[in-house]
Amino acid sequence: MNIKSIQNLVSDAMNEIKTVNADEAYQMIKDNNCNLIDIREITELESTGRVNGASHIPRGMLEV
Repeated sequence: MNIKSIQNLVSDAMNEIKTVNADEAYQMIKDNNCNLIDIREITELESTGRVNGASHIPRGMLEV
């Protein structure tokens, strides 16, 4: 069995994920050209507030 190193796993993931900077993300939101998902836990949302227009899906739910 071939076990990948952390570096290889991250490298593989980065090849599959498109990253955008804050300006690009803001423009995508303005153009209604993305789905914004807030992955923080509910306690974080309660203490720091919600992101307008974002769907809340806690990270733990995404990992199931």
